[in-house]
Amino acid sequence: MSVEKVKLTLLAHSQNMLNAAREKDWERFSQLDSAWQPQLESAVAEYGSELNSIGPQLMKDNQNIQNCIQRTQHELAVDLEKNMHANSAVKKYLK
Repeated sequence: MSVEKVKLTLLAHSQNMLNAAREKDWERFSQLDSAWQPQLESAVAEYGSELNSIGPQLMKDNQNIQNCIQRTQHELAVDLEKNMHANSAVKKYLK
């Protein structure tokens, strides 16, 4: 595979992971993420510094993915807190 095709493949995979994270499709994200590391390592082993030109975009995608994950974790924490308060209120009511 040519270096240009590898670059496009890596960029597409990165964008697919970002799209899954934005859509909160965590099952799809997990599948894509599992394949990411071996794919990236293989490309780096074969092409090394020839991939440097896509590094900034991959880093940007990764940061955006991390932001999506952090937002979702925060939302889940807030929901959990609300549920705990609701559960506590029900227990007090039942006493």
